[in-house]
Amino acid sequence: MSATAAILLGLVAMLGFGMADFMAKAMLTRTNAILTALVSQSIGSLLYLGAALAYDPTIPSAALVGLALFSGLLSAAVLCAYYVALSLGKASLVASSFSCLTVIAVVLSLLVLRESLTTLQLSSIILVFIGIVLVAFERNGNDGTDSSRKLSVVLALAAAALGGGNLLLQKWIAESGHYLMGFFLSRISMTALMAPLALRRQETLSVRTSRGWLKLSLLGLTDVSAFFAWYLGLRVGQVSIVTPIATSSPAVTVLLAHLFLKERVRPHQRVGIFAIIFGIVFLSAIS
Repeated sequence: MSATAAILLGLVAMLGFGMADFMAKAMLTRTNAILTALVSQSIGSLLYLGAALAYDPTIPSAALVGLALFSGLLSAAVLCAYYVALSLGKASLVASSFSCLTVIAVVLSLLVLRESLTTLQLSSIILVFIGIVLVAFERNGNDGTDSSRKLSVVLALAAAALGGGNLLLQKWIAESGHYLMGFFLSRISMTALMAPLALRRQETLSVRTSRGWLKLSLLGLTDVSAFFAWYLGLRVGQVSIVTPIATSSPAVTVLLAHLFLKERVRPHQRVGIFAIIFGIVFLSAIS
């Protein structure tokens, strides 16, 4: 039952991240990246403040608080790098490159957490990873946007490296007796660390309409809820199984970007999307 629940939570995270990445890309064409991340994450975290106070009001141990604060520091670095990457490059390419954290997370889970995989589970994860690589790969033209696109990929890969390591911290927090409060503390520390960066650069958020604030709130709620689903999946299941599912979100992002932002989906990217979906379905069936 726990394996099934972990897979379902991973699927919820996948859909949520895919939709959030698409919404972020659409907004970042008109708004500042770091302030967008800060405001949307702050709004999205308010829901979990209520949940933490209602169901887990006890202050956790000093060790857990320190772990949550450090995880928030890494989360801030990951999110800032990722949103800047989205502002510079194509949503389909950036989201797919960021999914390389799957490899880091799986390797660390096998080495540090001593998780084990069956041959069929490993085969499914490899198929999902191949799909991610196919979706991410795209030859750029020789136009003036090449340097920005390359920088966006570098930032996405750097965020993936930090995010993969942060997953181990999230796993330990999720398995604690105060997983709701631990999650909320990590989100609070993340937004607190992003605020000085945004203020130091003296940036402004150009959202002047109620519709714009609604979109910003929806982005925050979708992204934070997706992360919470991933977090709960880590609590009941293995990092090496939940993470490849959650980070298959580029399949959703690429599809939405193709339909609404008119980003081109190449034939090999379509093959990659199929490989991701098939790998997840097969992994769900055998777990």
